[in-house]
Amino acid sequence: MSSMDDKYKILISQFKPNDYEKSPYHALELKYNIEFSFIKLFNVECIDIKDYRTQKIDINKYFGIIFTSKIALNYFFSLLEQTRTTISKEMRYFCLTEQIALYLQKYMRYKKRKFFFGTGTPESVIENLKQFPNEKFILVSSSDGNESFANALRQHNINFDNLFVCKNVPINISDINIKDYKMLAFFSPHGIESLFYNYPNYEQGDQVIAVCGEYTKKMAEERNLKISVYSPTKEFPSLVHALDDFFTKQKNKQSKNIKNEGEKETNNTKTSNTKKTKPANTKKSPKTTSKSAKPTNATSTQKTSTTKTTTDKTKKPG
Repeated sequence: MSSMDDKYKILISQFKPNDYEKSPYHALELKYNIEFSFIKLFNVECIDIKDYRTQKIDINKYFGIIFTSKIALNYFFSLLEQTRTTISKEMRYFCLTEQIALYLQKYMRYKKRKFFFGTGTPESVIENLKQFPNEKFILVSSSDGNESFANALRQHNINFDNLFVCKNVPINISDINIKDYKMLAFFSPHGIESLFYNYPNYEQGDQVIAVCGEYTKKMAEERNLKISVYSPTKEFPSLVHALDDFFTKQKNKQSKNIKNEGEKETNNTKTSNTKKTKPANTKKSPKTTSKSAKPTNATSTQKTSTTKTTTDKTKKPG
C-alpha cells in the first residue's frame, strides 16, 4: 500500500464502466486510496468477407446458434447482411446471459420457445444444449477462439462447429509508461499478448499482476508472469472481490509494520535513557597506612641493632 499522498495506480485492461461512481471499482478507490486507469489493450474487429466465406459454413444446416458476447452477435448479423444470408425461422438461439438474449431483439422478434440463456457460465448454457442431445450447433466467436467455452462444450460431448466472425487486434499503447502502474489487471489472454506486443522487452520486476479467468492465467504463466491476484474462485467470484481481499491484507500488513516499528523505537528510547541515568564507575583510592600499624620486620631489626650498639658504648671497661 502507498501513503495517503502517493496513490497506488492500477491499470485495468477493460473499458471504464458506465456510471462509474456507482461501480464497485469506485468504492475500492475510496476505501483504499488507490487509482484505477481503464485502458483497453486490444480491439475486436469484424473479419473480412473473404475470411468468412472461406469457412464454408451453411448456417441453416445447424439446429441452433450459441452467442457469448454482444460484439460477436453484432458482427455475425453484419456478415449475414453482407452475404445476403437469411436465417431459418426454426433456428434456436442459446446465449450466455439473459442480457445477450434480449439484445437479439435488435435483429428479430423475441419468441421464448426459440431463446435460451444461461447465468454467465458455460455450464449454465450447456444445461440448455443437453435438451437436444442429437443436434448440432454453431459457436460464434473470434478468430482467436473462445477456448474456455469451446473446451467446456467438448467435455460435455456437445456437437458443434466454430464460426469465426471477428478478430482481436492489439492497440498501440507504447507511448504509455507501463511502469507508472504498480499493478496490471488482465481479463483476457489477448490483453497479455498486447502487453508484450507493445513492450517486447517487458520485465515484471516488483509490478503486481492480477488476472481473471483460467485461460488468462495460463497465458500469464506461459509468459513467466508471477500472479498475485486471481479470480474467479469460490471465495472471490469476481476480480473486484479478489482486489478487495488483496488490499485488505496489504493494509493490515502495513499497520503491523508501523506497530512493530513503533515498539522498536520505544524500546530503543528506553535503552538509551537507561544508559544515561546509570552512575559512572569511580576508581578506589589507594589504602593509607595507619599510624598504629605494626612495623615491618626490617624496621624492627634496625631498631634492635641500634639498641645493641648504644649498650656497648655505655658498658664500663673491666
